[in-house]
Amino acid sequence: MYLIIESRDSFGEKNSEKVSCQKEVTSKGIKYTYKNEHGDCKIFILKDMVQIKRKGVINSVQVFKDGKKTSFHYKTPYTENEFTLKTTEIKQEKEGLFLGYEIYDGEEKINGIEVSIKEVWN
Repeated sequence: MYLIIESRDSFGEKNSEKVSCQKEVTSKGIKYTYKNEHGDCKIFILKDMVQIKRKGVINSVQVFKDGKKTSFHYKTPYTENEFTLKTTEIKQEKEGLFLGYEIYDGEEKINGIEVSIKEVWN
């Protein structure tokens, strides 16, 4: 199984990647595990939230709750900072997930991001 992960930010930057992943379905939700150039990644899709964990070149744990603000620590070899994340949209579909969110540094909005995550088999 593969995931196609596409993102677009408020600066017009677009990214798309296709990654091989493992999918695990439990009574709590769905877990996707994969590796990319940034390191080991896990996406947890639960009933009322989504969590994305990255460990490697980029280290962060982001929690998405529809309409809510959460904080996260973001660390790379070049920078380390605390940010606030405001989830503007979570849409779970049979074949994937859509996330819309804004990132704040203190009170200043520094980016708006949309992410689409879709399952594919080839």
